[in-house]
Amino acid sequence: MSAYRVASTFEERGIRPPSKEAVTVGESDLKFIHLCGGNDPALLQYVRNGGIAFPHIMIPEALQLHGATASAGASSNKSNGVESIMRKNSDTPSSGSSGKKQEQNGNIQDKSLAEASSALEIAFSHALWLWNAKQHASDFIQHTQTRALLLAESWLPSPLAAAVFGEVSGTLSAAKAEAMHVEEAKEQKEMLAKTEGPIACVAWHPHRSLIAIAHRATDTIFLYDLASDTWCANVLQNVYMQGITEIAWQPNCGYTLAVGCTAGVCLWTIMPPMAASNGGTATAASDDLKAPSLGSSQFSAWMTLLSFPPPTANAFPAQLPLDKKVAFRRSAASVSALTFSPSGQWLVTGHHMHGHLTVWDVALGTASPLKRSGSSSRSAALQVSVSPNGRYLASAHANGQLRLWETENWTSRVWSDLNGNITQFTWAPDSRSLFFAVANRPEIYALILFKAPVSIDAEIAVVTSFEAHMTAVLGDEEDTERIRVGGAIKSLALDPSGQRLVVGFDDDSASSDISLLAVYLVNTDALFRAGGDSSALMPLGYIRGPDWGKQQPQDAADRPSCFSSGTTEPASSKNEKLAKKRVRLGLPIPSWFGFAPSFDNGALLTVAWANGKVSFVPMLFRKSMSSR
Repeated sequence: MSAYRVASTFEERGIRPPSKEAVTVGESDLKFIHLCGGNDPALLQYVRNGGIAFPHIMIPEALQLHGATASAGASSNKSNGVESIMRKNSDTPSSGSSGKKQEQNGNIQDKSLAEASSALEIAFSHALWLWNAKQHASDFIQHTQTRALLLAESWLPSPLAAAVFGEVSGTLSAAKAEAMHVEEAKEQKEMLAKTEGPIACVAWHPHRSLIAIAHRATDTIFLYDLASDTWCANVLQNVYMQGITEIAWQPNCGYTLAVGCTAGVCLWTIMPPMAASNGGTATAASDDLKAPSLGSSQFSAWMTLLSFPPPTANAFPAQLPLDKKVAFRRSAASVSALTFSPSGQWLVTGHHMHGHLTVWDVALGTASPLKRSGSSSRSAALQVSVSPNGRYLASAHANGQLRLWETENWTSRVWSDLNGNITQFTWAPDSRSLFFAVANRPEIYALILFKAPVSIDAEIAVVTSFEAHMTAVLGDEEDTERIRVGGAIKSLALDPSGQRLVVGFDDDSASSDISLLAVYLVNTDALFRAGGDSSALMPLGYIRGPDWGKQQPQDAADRPSCFSSGTTEPASSKNEKLAKKRVRLGLPIPSWFGFAPSFDNGALLTVAWANGKVSFVPMLFRKSMSSR
C-alpha cells in the first residue's frame, strides 16, 4: 500500500467551519455560502451569481398509514358477462312486424343464454362444493395436528417446551417466540429512528428529478418530485418489505425500484397515471422519448419478490394482510447491499448471512450465485458497487476484505490488509479509480486501476488524511468559539462529474462535531502521475445543515485534552471563559448523503439529516472536459 504526499489540509489552508447558527445553501466561485438568517446579504449575492435555493422537505419520525380501499365501482358491480348481455338485449325497443320478429329472436337468444347461464351456474356450484370440501378437509387435518401439538406441549415444563416446540408452527411456544421477535424488531426500529433518524436511505431516479425515500420506522417508500415540489400520492408498502437496507432505481427501465430487505429484493414496477389510463402505451406529447411523470395523481404499482435461495413452502406465507404483519428473521436471502449495472440488465445483491454475491437477470428473474472461497457469516457483504462502465464490481465484506471483480469472466482479486471494515466507497466516472474509507480511520484511500479492462492489476494508496483538530468557526475574529472537526471517516460521496468529494465523519469522540460535512476538490488524473502527486484531493470547505435547535455546552470534565494548557498550572480567567463557550454540536447529523445523477450547473448534493429533514445543496462550477 503506497501513500501520496499530503501538501495541505483544511487546517493548513485556514478553512474554518461555519457557526452553529448558520446553514449552507450552496457553493459559488469555489466558496460555500453560509446564511445566519433570512436577511443575510450573502443570499442576494449568491442568487445574483446564478445560485439556486432549494426548499427543504421533512419526513416525520412516526406515520399513521391506512391500507388502500377497493373502488366503489368494482365492489358494486356483481353482474357477470351473461347477465349484462341479457340486459342489453331486453332493453332494445321494438315496433310493428319487425319489432315482433326481433322480439321472437330476442326470446330465442334469451332462452339460449338462460340455458347457458344455468349450465354455468351448475358447474360453478359443483366446483365450489368440491373446493369447500377440500378446504374443510385440510382445515380439519391441520386443526387435528395443532391439537396434538398443544397436548404434547402441555405435558412438558415451560422451559423444556419452549426449547422443543419453539420453532414448531401452531404451538404456544412458537407463538410466544414470534411475538417476542416482532416486539424486539419494533423496538429496534424505533431506537434506530431516534438515534439515526427516520430516513434509512435515499435513491435518485437516473433520468428524472424524482427521489425515493425509505422510512425506517414503517418500512415504506415515499416518492418526491423535485421539479414540481410535490409528493407522489402513493406510498410503496408491502408485508415482505421489512428491514430496508438499500434502494436503487433500475437504469433504462422507466420506473422500476429495487428495495433490499430481510426477505430478499422487493422489485417494484410503477406505472405512471397517463400510461396506466391508456393501456400502458401513451407517453407525454411534448417528448416521446421520456417516460411520463408520476405527478401527484394515483399511480399503479406491483411488487415482485426476488429471493435466493427460493423460499420454502413454510418460509413465507402466501397471503398475509398488513394488519397481521410478522417480523421476518434474517436468512440466506436477506439483502445487505445491492447495485444495478449501468445498462440495468442485471442486479447484484450482497447478503447478511454469507459473503457470496447473487447476480440477478432482472428481466428473467433468474439468479446466479457468485461464490467466494471460505465464505461465512463473518464475511457478509457490506457494500457492492458496479463501475460506471460496467466492467468492474467492487464488494466490501465484514471480515475487512475488499474484493474487485471483472464482469466478463468473473475473476477477482482481494485485499485483506486494510485493518478494518470499509464503511463506504464510490467510483470515479472514468472507472479507473475507487475512493473508500475504513472504519475508525481518518484516511481516504483510493483503489487505482493501471490497465484497461478486463485487467485487475490495481493497487491501494492513501490519498489524504483528515486528522481531528480544534479550529475557530468562520467569521469569529475574536476566536471566542472553537470546535473540534475531523476524525474517523464514516461515509463518502463523489459527484457524477468526479470533481467534488463529500466526506462525513463518525462519532469517535464526545467532542467531535459530526454534524459537519467536508468537501474536497478532486483531480483523479493526479492519481496516475509518478511520484505520488498530492493534488488529487484539495480542501474546499464545509457544509452545515438546517435547524440545529438548542445546543449542549460541555462540562469541564467532558472537555478534551486539547482544551487544557498541558501544565499543572490553573488556566487564566480568559481561557476559562473561552472554554465555557466551546460546545459540541448535537443532532441532527447527516444520516445519508449523495448526488443527483445530473445537474447542468455543476453538482447537486442531497443530504438526509437525523431529524428527518432532507436538504439540497447545489455546487456551481464548470465541468471539466474529462468528466463529460
